[in-house]
Amino acid sequence: MTQLREELDRAQQMVGGASSSREDPGRSVLEGQLAAAVARAEDALTQVQEREAELRDSLAQTTTLEVELAELCLCPEAAEVSRWRQEAEEVMRWSTEAGDLRTQLGEERHRCELLQFEMKGLERALALVGRSRLSASRSGITSRSAGHYLTGSSGRQRNEEEA
Repeated sequence: MTQLREELDRAQQMVGGASSSREDPGRSVLEGQLAAAVARAEDALTQVQEREAELRDSLAQTTTLEVELAELCLCPEAAEVSRWRQEAEEVMRWSTEAGDLRTQLGEERHRCELLQFEMKGLERALALVGRSRLSASRSGITSRSAGHYLTGSSGRQRNEEEA
């Protein structure tokens, strides 16, 4: 728009500088037309500048609304992400607990196997004690000394089996 104004100024100078010694009636008509064109151009320039300002304001408002809309759209997503994060933390906690329980279960199974092994050893020892009492009573050996002998040997046998 400033170019238009500069060109109009140059045109006025050219018309004004082309004066002759005698007064030209066509010249004053041209000057009037030129002045009217300059006035219309200045009005158009003012309207364009006003419209440009309106458009800049509209663009700023549109940008603000787009940002607000994006934030509103992200709020449910952020809440959902937060909920997913909490659920993931809970799953990790459960997974850790499950691992701990598996470890405890393995330890308990091992303890159970050891106890079962020990029970079988005790059952064998009791069976031996019962048989040895029977044979001791036949041979005349006291049951107390036979019991001590068998308990010691079954404990030794159990220790060897565990090792």
